[in-house]
Order: sequence, then structure tokens, then C-alpha cells
Amino acid sequence: MKKASSRSIFFKAAALVILVAIAATMFVIGRGHTVYIDNKSIEYNGETYKAFNRVNVYVNGERVGKLSAKERAKSINIGQDFKMTIEVTKEKGGEAWDKLNESAEKFSEKSIEANEKLIKAGEKFTDAVEKFSDKAAPKIDELKEKAAPKIDELKEKAAPALDELKGKAAPVVDKVTESEFIKQLKAGISSLDEVIDTFSKPEVKENFGEEAAEQIRKHAEAMKAEGKQFCDCPACTKAREILKDLGEDIEAPETGE
Repeated sequence: MKKASSRSIFFKAAALVILVAIAATMFVIGRGHTVYIDNKSIEYNGETYKAFNRVNVYVNGERVGKLSAKERAKSINIGQDFKMTIEVTKEKGGEAWDKLNESAEKFSEKSIEANEKLIKAGEKFTDAVEKFSDKAAPKIDELKEKAAPKIDELKEKAAPALDELKGKAAPVVDKVTESEFIKQLKAGISSLDEVIDTFSKPEVKENFGEEAAEQIRKHAEAMKAEGKQFCDCPACTKAREILKDLGEDIEAPETGE
């Protein structure tokens, strides 16, 4: 009788432990939830809030929706980790920059692919060089050993002349390097006339879209009317900042001597 009672208590206790474990697991994991994200106009306290022109929705780092007005996205999530990031383009005028950013992203992806191919080609070339080096190493070592005394003699004789040349050439090399860098930066900055001309071309309008190209062209014309000279995209702006730090302020008015 005691054995039967003890066994019954044991099974009940075991069942209770299992239930507690299941409950704890469900508490940590959580049940699935579907989250809906709507981009639509609403009225609140007598005021109307219009839908955004474009909304990008990211959940835990993954984009789950790219919404125009009156569109909906959803995300099904399980567990306790839930992080939502929303990028908003409020007005239609921002579409041109969205298209530029998308084009930049595509260009970046293609650049990464090309870089990976170059890396693989480089690895194959390195393997081939290593195999050749293994075969040629004994002969090269023999030649080095024979040539070493003569090379040391030549180095000793040439050392004073080389030191003198290095001392004279160093300032010139530094100046040429900086000058070339400045030249490349200047070449990469677009003038407003170039932007207007580029985004007036049919092929560019076809690539970016008629409306987006027109917005960029009008933006450049408005800046030119304000007396500005250069494109204000992030790349051109950063290049002008670097030039200014190097003492080359291309926006400063020229003064006669």
C-alpha cells in the first residue's frame, strides 16, 4: 500500500515538474504574433495626418515592407526579441534622392561582386606563383649566394649618392602626391551646370525616371539661381570639405594679385 502511494506521489511530482518546464519554455519562447504596419491617413483630435510618401519597415534587421500610401506590411514574429526600424520619406520630393540611393546600392553590390572575382583570381595567381617559387627556390638561392658579395659592394658604393637623392626628392614627392590627390578630388565634383545638363538628357531620364530626373534638374537650377556653383550631393559636399581642409576652397571668390 505504501509502495503504491509513493509511486503515485512520484508520478504526480514528475508531471508537475514537466508542466512547469513546459510553462517556462513557452514563457521564454512566446507564441507567434502577427504585426501589421499600415501607411494611411488618419484623423485624431480633429486633425488629419496624411500618409507618408514612402515607408521602409525593418524588423530585426530584415526589410519586411516598402510601403507607399494606403499600403500594408506584416511581420510574423516568435519569441521575445522584436526590434522595428522605420525609415520615412515624408514628401514626394524625396523620391529623387531615394532613386539615387537605390542606384548607389546596386552599384555597390556590383562592385562587391567584381571585387570577389578579383580576389579569387588573385588567389589563383598566388597559388601559381607559390608553385613556381617552390620549384625555382633552390636555383634562386644559389644565384643569391653567388651574387651577394658583389651586391654588398655596390650598395656600399651607392649608399651616399642614394641618401643625397632621397633628401632632395622627398619634398618634391610629397608635393606631387598631394597635388595629384587635390586634382582627383576637384575632377570628381560636379558643377550645377553639369548636373542640369546630365539630367536633361533622355537616356538619364529613362534610367532615373522622368519625374525624378526633373526634380534633380530643378533643384540644381534653383541652387544656381541662388548663386551656388556646385552639386550638393553627399559625395561632392564631402570632397569640397576635404579640399577646404587642404587649403583649396573652390567656392571662395578669386582675388586678383
